[in-house]
Amino acid sequence: MISILVPVYNYNCTELICALHEQGLAIKRNPEFPDFDFEIILAEDGSEDIETCHANKTLMHEIGQVYVQNRNNIGRARIRNYLLSLARFPHCLLIDCDALVCTPDFLLQYWNSRNRADVICGRIRTPKICPPGCELRHKYETQAEKKRSMEYKAMHPYHHFSTFNVLFNNYVFKTLRFDERCTEYGYEDALLGLKLEQEGYSVMHAEIPLIHNGMDKNAEFIKKTETSLRVLRRLGEPMQSFSKISRIERTLCKLHLIPLTYYLLRKWRDSLLSNLLSNHPSLVSFQLYKLFYYIETRKIQQTPTL
Repeated sequence: MISILVPVYNYNCTELICALHEQGLAIKRNPEFPDFDFEIILAEDGSEDIETCHANKTLMHEIGQVYVQNRNNIGRARIRNYLLSLARFPHCLLIDCDALVCTPDFLLQYWNSRNRADVICGRIRTPKICPPGCELRHKYETQAEKKRSMEYKAMHPYHHFSTFNVLFNNYVFKTLRFDERCTEYGYEDALLGLKLEQEGYSVMHAEIPLIHNGMDKNAEFIKKTETSLRVLRRLGEPMQSFSKISRIERTLCKLHLIPLTYYLLRKWRDSLLSNLLSNHPSLVSFQLYKLFYYIETRKIQQTPTL
């Protein structure tokens, strides 16, 4: 039995929910799976788009599933903890609202694999065609997908942990929760991956894909990245030792190169941003901008409050 949990913020989930519901009903009607049952719980986390809220609410009521609407945005970690608290079944499938089902047996694959590990991570597929104006996010995700092969993930199951598409055995959450300090974009899933490793829970990566349909526009992705870097600075350990950008900064600090690096990157800032906002962004420029902004958060943190 599976609880499908979908946190939502200003997004129409009709295509995703319909596909999941149809697959769930097909398995439930199949006499080969007499123990199968499912529920879908969709939680709006302070969504302000009235049209998408109405569409999501209407659909969930039509198919007889659970719709929850929070007036205020309670944050990425807390909304997931809240959804987990509502789940009735022993297996919890967390899915981001901007996912698309791309295989006819998506739910069945999870059902058949449910007892192979404490946590089963499905794949994230990047759309083949880049939406106009989303070149930076599309290029970044495409490269990440190539780097993080199934072989790599099998060797490093807790690294680059994502809750975009993941099945938990519910007993995991008797001892673990998402860190509710993560109220903004970034690191709530990476932190949980570290906790899973520390607690000794098994994590398996499986070829059970969903398409990431919600490609951000270049400016929006830069804004989200800046937010995540501020979150990283605020979180401290163990996340900073785990993060590549934080480790680079620490190395520069040991070599007394922070002032020079910051000076040069600040001079290049406008050129870097111009490239990142273009139709042909460079991922090298993206990494340099991230380093600049992360050092900037260090300086902001050290500025005394008047």
